[in-house]
Amino acid sequence: MTATPFPIDVVVMAAGKGTRMKSRLPKVLQRLAGVPLVQHVLNTAAQLNARSAVVITGHGAEQVEPLVLAPGHALAVQCVRQEPQLAPATPCSRPCPCCPTMGWWWSCRVMCL
Repeated sequence: MTATPFPIDVVVMAAGKGTRMKSRLPKVLQRLAGVPLVQHVLNTAAQLNARSAVVITGHGAEQVEPLVLAPGHALAVQCVRQEPQLAPATPCSRPCPCCPTMGWWWSCRVMCL
């Protein structure tokens, strides 16, 4: 993948319950080719030379956060818990607590995956 000519901050919406998956394991921790889905997303963000990733957690946050905050990622990762869990896009309509530039998601260069 080719790096972008401008800085990118990635928002990973990882708060879903995954009800239709019929599993106790959070949806983003399901494995594809032996790797958790959320890790595939973070790997892709790193390949794009994203400067940071904010992972929005909710359901199963106790399991998801240790994985995404573990050392060894190629980019800076932060977790923000969506409490209470509302609509999927709710975090993107509120002030961003960790955006390095402006205070709102839509004023930053953000890629939601």
